[in-house]
Order: sequence, then C-alpha cells, then structure tokens
Amino acid sequence: MNIVKKLRTLLFHARYQFYLLIVLAMLLHALIWYISPQQGPVVLYKAGLAMLAAIMGFGLDFILFPYSRPDSYLCDDWKNDPDACNYNGADYPIAKGYASAFNTATLRRAIIIVGFVLGISLGL
Repeated sequence: MNIVKKLRTLLFHARYQFYLLIVLAMLLHALIWYISPQQGPVVLYKAGLAMLAAIMGFGLDFILFPYSRPDSYLCDDWKNDPDACNYNGADYPIAKGYASAFNTATLRRAIIIVGFVLGISLGL
C-alpha cells in the first residue's frame, strides 16, 4: 500500500507531469505509427508545427508586453523557491490588489498562444 501511494505521488507530482505527458504522447505516436505507418511523419510534422506556433505566440507576448508578465503580479519571485508547496493556500500568492491584472495577463497570454496555434494548424 505504501509503495502504491509513493508511486502515485511520484507520477502525479507537478514537476513530473510534463514527463508523464511526453511518455504518453510517445506511446500514442507509436500506436499511430503501428496502425497507419504512412501517417506517422504527418503527425510528427503537425505536432512540430503546433509546438513551433506555441513558442512563437509565447515569444510575441513576451516581446509585446515585457512589463506585464503574469508572474510579475505575484507576491514573491517564484524562481527563488520553485518547489514551494503550501498546503493551506496558493504556492505563489498574487499581490494584494493585482488579481484582475494577473488574470488579464494570464488570459492575454493564453489567447495569443491559442491564436498562433489555431492559425498555424488551420492554415495548413
């Protein structure tokens, strides 16, 4: 029982979720390649374009709004303690009075990135 709990904690820890998603994506791609080998390169090409579009959208947001990054509205710099874990509240609380600015900056960044990904994905 203890091993299962440790494994679950390790697999679903925030730091390792990205790696878990990469492994799942690789397994799904292998399944696609097995089922339809001619579609394997097409899937890789389109996934690469979507990732490139996301990076371009993030870069555009960073260039256009250098002083309005979402993390600039936090109380503390998250880079000083990237493994913060506060069980009683937010790991990185938003500065008092800046919740709407934080939400706006976060939504703005998401909309720009989604716009780039949709534009590249639907344009090809």
